[in-house]
Amino acid sequence: MNKFMLNETSYHGSGAINAIPDEIKSRGFKKAFVASDPDLVKFGVSKKVTDILENAGIDYKLYSELNRIRLLKMYSTAFRNLKPAALTA
Repeated sequence: MNKFMLNETSYHGSGAINAIPDEIKSRGFKKAFVASDPDLVKFGVSKKVTDILENAGIDYKLYSELNRIRLLKMYSTAFRNLKPAALTA
């Protein structure tokens, strides 16, 4: 598992999903908001996260109505309207 810091903490790699409960508890949060889309729910991907939350005794709300196509269109429009001077490296 790897960890890097941006504006917040991001975990990635094998086993990273298991860090969710400790991260939630270390920040003093009592509930989690899980954002997903219908396909991730349908194929059990979201359940991997919610199972970990349930096993850790963390209450959560699952929102599963994200729409990838709408999000992609929104981001596409936003990036088309970005002025290059606003980008930093």
